[in-house]
Order: sequence, then C-alpha cells, then structure tokens
Amino acid sequence: MSRSFRLPGVLLLAVVAASVSAAVRTTAQQPLPQGHAVRHGADTIPIYSDSQATAGQAVWTKTCSECHESKDVTGGDFRTKWAGQPVFTLFEQIRTTMPDGNPGSLPKEDYAAALAYILKLNGLTPGAAPFVADSAALAGVKLILPPAPSGY
Repeated sequence: MSRSFRLPGVLLLAVVAASVSAAVRTTAQQPLPQGHAVRHGADTIPIYSDSQATAGQAVWTKTCSECHESKDVTGGDFRTKWAGQPVFTLFEQIRTTMPDGNPGSLPKEDYAAALAYILKLNGLTPGAAPFVADSAALAGVKLILPPAPSGY
C-alpha cells in the first residue's frame, strides 16, 4: 500500500478517536451528586474519614488559623477555584505553600488531616477510610462541592 493511502486512513482514525474521547468527556460532565469526590467522572467516593477530619481540626486550630478563617476555605473564591479540580492538586498546593514562611514543614499526615477538615467544612461526606496523600491513588479524583452554606 502506498503512503498516499495510509495518511488519509491515519487522519480518519485520529478524527474517530477524538470523537469518541469527546463523547466520553461529555458523559463525564453530566450532573453528579454533590458532596463527594469523583473518580474518573463517574463514581462518587468519600475520600476522608471523620476521625481524620477531627485530627485536621486540631492542625487547623494550631497552625492554619493563625492566617486563615474557615471562610477562606469555604467561601466563593475557594469554591470557584477548586470545584471540579483534582483533589491531589489541592493537597499539593497546601503542602507546598503552607504554612506561610515555612512551607512543607508539617508531616504529610498533618497536611492530609488538614485537607480532610477542609473537605468536611465544605460539606463533603466522610467515609471509613482516611484521605491518602498519594498521587497514584488520587489520579482522576475531582472535587464535587455541595452548594455553599448560607452566609458565604
């Protein structure tokens, strides 16, 4: 077969693949239940435990509340920025920039607990397993936030 016949076939295959990919993305963007993280745009999953969020409240009180109020992580700006974003990206943002003046100085478990507390403040439902700060485990997990509490 000559090259001139292969090129159109390859282009046609690329167009079909792009169409299938777009259809999958459209399906993943259908309305999803609020208050959970979502893996691969389909299954809602709780990604932190209630006991981890309780530990995170202690981290928040001791470290985070020096500079932040709870509305900083539950208000409109936060929700607009992070709704639909990967959970691991939020974790890494917190871990690599906080606390101000000494980023990355807390144990990884404290960052995970603080994020669990932030998720709880935002109305995400806890589960039995704690948040695991592992990029491989959280690949494709995005935040689906419930409506903001009144007053935000």
